[in-house]
Amino acid sequence: MSTPLTLSGLYTYPIKSARGVALDRARVELFGLGLDRRWMVVDGGGRQVTGRDFPRMDLVGVGLEPGGLRVTAPGMPPLPVPHGPGGPGRLVHIFRQPVQAVEVGGEANAWWSAYLGLPAALVYFPDEAERHMNPRFGTARISFADGNPLHLVSEASVADLNTRLPHPVTPERFRPNLVVRGGAAYGEDGWGRIRIGDLEFGVVEPCARCSVLNISEGRMGGEPLRTLAGYRRRGRLVEFGQNLVHAEQGELKLGDPIVVLRRGSR
Repeated sequence: MSTPLTLSGLYTYPIKSARGVALDRARVELFGLGLDRRWMVVDGGGRQVTGRDFPRMDLVGVGLEPGGLRVTAPGMPPLPVPHGPGGPGRLVHIFRQPVQAVEVGGEANAWWSAYLGLPAALVYFPDEAERHMNPRFGTARISFADGNPLHLVSEASVADLNTRLPHPVTPERFRPNLVVRGGAAYGEDGWGRIRIGDLEFGVVEPCARCSVLNISEGRMGGEPLRTLAGYRRRGRLVEFGQNLVHAEQGELKLGDPIVVLRRGSR
C-alpha cells in the first residue's frame, strides 16, 4: 500500500539566488508563492547576477519582517529592503529577456556592489510587469523565476539520490517551493495534475538542473549534478523535480494532503 502524500516543505526565495525562507503556511498568489523571486540582483548593464557565476550569493540570508526583508551576509551589515520599492523604473534582462523592473536604489546598490565586488543593483518585479512562462505549457505570469511559477521535489526521490552520493543532500539543496513526503521515488515524474489542500496545480515539465545545484556554503563543487547526470539525463538535460503552474490563488500549509488528479503523458 502506497504512503499518503503530504506537503512537508514550503519555501519562498524573495531574492533570486539568495537563500530561501522556510514557511509553515504561504499564499499562492499571482506569480506563484508569495514574495518568491520578486527581487533580483543585476550588474551594471542590467543583466541578471545569479549563483551560477557568483556562488557567494548562496551565503546571503533573507529574513521576513513587517514591511520588508532583512538581508544578511558574512562581513556585511544587515540590509533592510522595503516590500514596495519606490525607486526609478529600469529595464533589466533575465535570460536575455527584457523586463521592466523597479530599482531599490541607495543603500541596497552599495551593499550588493560591495559584497560581490562589481557594480550591482537590486531590482524589484512590480505587479504590473509582464513576463510569462513558456507558452508551450501555459500563459501564467511569472516574476524573476527561471521559467515556471512553482517548483516541487519529493523526499523519496532525494533519498534515492542520496544512496548514490558520497555525501547526502537535503531537499532544500534543490531550491524547491514545495516538498512532498510519501509515495515512491520519482513518482512525481508521472503526475499531470495534483491537488494540495484545496488548490489545484498543473505539473507542466521536469526541472532541468544547472550548476547552481552544486553550490554549498558559497562554493561551487561537482555534486550532486555529476551523479544525477549518470541516471537522470534526458538528451542534453539532467532532470530532477517538477515545475508546476497554479490554477487558482489561496493558502497552503505544511501537512496538507496531496492528491494526484491526473497522470501525465510526458
